[in-house]
Amino acid sequence: MEKPDNTEKINILLVDDRPENLLALETILKRPGLNLLKALSGNEALGMLLDYDFALILLDVQMPEMDGFETAELMRGNEETRHIPIIFVTAISKEQKHVFRGYEAGAVDYLFKPLDPDILQSKVNIFLELYQQKKTLEELTRKLEQTVKELETGKRVIEEKNRILSDLSIRDGLTGLYNHRHMEDVSTQEFIRASRYQTDLSCLLMDLDYFKKVNDTFGHTFGDVVLKEFSQRVKRNLRSADPAFRYGGEEFMVLLPHTGIEGARQTAEKLRAYCETNPYTDGTSSTIVTVSIGLASVKEHDPQSAGDLISYADTALYRAKAEGRNRIVEYLEKSPDPVSQEEIPVSNDVRYFKEQLSAVLDNTKTASIASLHLLAKNRGGEVFEKHNRRVRHYIGLMGHKLLLPPSIIETFNRAALMHNSFKSVVLESVTKSSKELTGENRARIEDDPYAPAELTELFDFFSDERSILLYHHENFDGSGYPEGLDGDRIPIGARIFALVDAFVAMTSDRSYKEKLTVERASIELEAYAGKRFDPKLVSIFLNIIAENGELKI
Repeated sequence: MEKPDNTEKINILLVDDRPENLLALETILKRPGLNLLKALSGNEALGMLLDYDFALILLDVQMPEMDGFETAELMRGNEETRHIPIIFVTAISKEQKHVFRGYEAGAVDYLFKPLDPDILQSKVNIFLELYQQKKTLEELTRKLEQTVKELETGKRVIEEKNRILSDLSIRDGLTGLYNHRHMEDVSTQEFIRASRYQTDLSCLLMDLDYFKKVNDTFGHTFGDVVLKEFSQRVKRNLRSADPAFRYGGEEFMVLLPHTGIEGARQTAEKLRAYCETNPYTDGTSSTIVTVSIGLASVKEHDPQSAGDLISYADTALYRAKAEGRNRIVEYLEKSPDPVSQEEIPVSNDVRYFKEQLSAVLDNTKTASIASLHLLAKNRGGEVFEKHNRRVRHYIGLMGHKLLLPPSIIETFNRAALMHNSFKSVVLESVTKSSKELTGENRARIEDDPYAPAELTELFDFFSDERSILLYHHENFDGSGYPEGLDGDRIPIGARIFALVDAFVAMTSDRSYKEKLTVERASIELEAYAGKRFDPKLVSIFLNIIAENGELKI
């Protein structure tokens, strides 16, 4: 048996018991691109069929032991070789009975000896062309199947991303609990279900006591630790069917289906007692944070809607705070205690005064930032204004996509405006320089988070913005500064601002760096997802700019 070479050639099998006939066929057919294999018997030919893929077989009819007809019939009986075309090469009679037997055995054509080289070449070329077309079709089929698999994989990836985005749209990004918008839907559904089947439904509204003091004392990062850990404590004390929500800020809500007021009180007391005795810690700082809880239930208080049920629990929560905090209070339409009844208007007056004072402070805060903005605008001109408008625009889009309250979005925007204003005024000469940074200037940039954060300490009402200004240079993988925070330990506002500010900077005209297209900037964001930026926020941001038509996917 002759061994073929290993190059990519088309295989043709020549079968004849006489070597001189094989040599004659080889001489006629030999050319580049063909691999001519030779066999001296039918048995030898059948053995070679197991090892090679042949485009054509030229088979002699008259051979000892096993003639060509028998060899062809055996080939046709095998599923893997029955498709190979066979041309009989014979010197026997051209009578129809012999020709018919050849076709019955599986031949596609007959050549009679002596062979005409031109006819042989012509017939062989036809089958070579058919073989090449077959291979092309097989390759196209393979590619099509691969494309289908890739599309199916892509579909699964898209479905998974959509599931994640859907989950993000109903969950609070920090605590993982359901958000306020989803709370409205779920509470309505649970109230309707309780009314239809005449079952009970209780509501717990909870507020972490003196939480602002925790933020002021230990910082917002530690405050985020407390919020996340408290959320875990809540979930550990609930059944799997009990939905928990972040109501807003440091307030949380729980619905307890099929649970009356006493069962709700027991659940609330377990949580209150645990918080009273177990401190929160981040490995460095540690403190006790108690919780006040207001209770209301459908059968006990007969609310007319889900909103009424929540409102009753809210009223009870305010009484718990007014009476000293770290306690559980059930909703009462009229207080049985005359002293407590006199205290309620006072509590309401204090609440009203706090709301009015907050409004005054908000106006003062707005005026202060406006003054800083005007100073920066005079220094930075239209470039500063354009950059700031785009940053605020994207922060607003991100906030709405994450279902953040307008007050939180405005806090993020104030922090961004303060950062950009400070940068324009103080670091203008550095950020506009096209030369290599000196060690002193580099130190000023790396110290950048501290300077605007220290500026906010002049006014205590900027405490919410301070964490964004201080931590927007932290990286998601912990490689940033000033404190090396990572992941969710970085305040959400700082993560959003870092992402948006980087994108706007990359896609803006800068004297010291080339402006990138939106597509190039998007690639940069993807490259740094999980390293510098929060990967979930990157995914959400890219979807936003795609939905707005800025990015072609």
